[in-house]
Amino acid sequence: MSEIQAVQCQSCGGSVAAKPGVRIPKCLFCGADALVDIDTPEGIESPVAFLPFVVASDAANEHFATFAGSSFWYPNDLRNAKLELQKLQLPAWAWSGSLESHWTGLAKGSSASGKRPVGGAETLVFTQVLVPASQSLRQAELSALGAYNEEDMTPVSEDGLDAPRELSEVTRSVARQKAQGEMRLRHQRALKKKHSPLSLQLASVVSDLDGKPVLVPVWIGAYRYGDKVYRFLVNGQTGTFIGDAPTSWWKVAGVALAVMAAIGVIFLLFMVCAGGGAVVMR
Repeated sequence: MSEIQAVQCQSCGGSVAAKPGVRIPKCLFCGADALVDIDTPEGIESPVAFLPFVVASDAANEHFATFAGSSFWYPNDLRNAKLELQKLQLPAWAWSGSLESHWTGLAKGSSASGKRPVGGAETLVFTQVLVPASQSLRQAELSALGAYNEEDMTPVSEDGLDAPRELSEVTRSVARQKAQGEMRLRHQRALKKKHSPLSLQLASVVSDLDGKPVLVPVWIGAYRYGDKVYRFLVNGQTGTFIGDAPTSWWKVAGVALAVMAAIGVIFLLFMVCAGGGAVVMR
């Protein structure tokens, strides 16, 4: 690999590496400009493969426009914003494995208590469970971006990457624990959906667990509203997008006042009709 340069945000702690000469003026995660040069971390396994971008810039920006206009309650400045989305290769651990769960629970029944015991043993095979390899991206965000097609994986070389990349910070052992927890959580959800128990307890055993550090493509944008940072992410391969957005409390207050005024008018009309007279405004 060729030499890279890395910077870290003093505001949120996000760290990004790029080829020498590639300028990163603001933090891609929070929009702050408090960036300082850092050395790449030691003792962390480097990504072995990456997925190239398929979604183009225009398509990513169209997704943001759709998101920004999807709710009346979003602030007008967000709905009218032209957020500058940036390419970023996010580090993740891609795991596969098999999970066998022995479970017990209670379901609705015809007994005096209205419940009956249920249980069993089921196995679920996972072909792709992605775990964030950094502190900037939450597991819920990565899961919401959806699956990636690993058939397009390409061996990593800094010259071949088509975007800056966030630095990996998670060791294999930590990523393994997170992957096992995510598999158990997904199996628990699958069991609840299939059997609809009133309560559920399970004990799980993971086998054939295999993981590798990779880079996945996302378009990312950050914007501030008040003192809080909101992020918008687009899966760079499939176009799936997620985002957080603030609520305009001015709109909430305006609608509340309008409702109160409407109630007042209705009450006034009711009083007029009930009294059989007229109200004269002076």
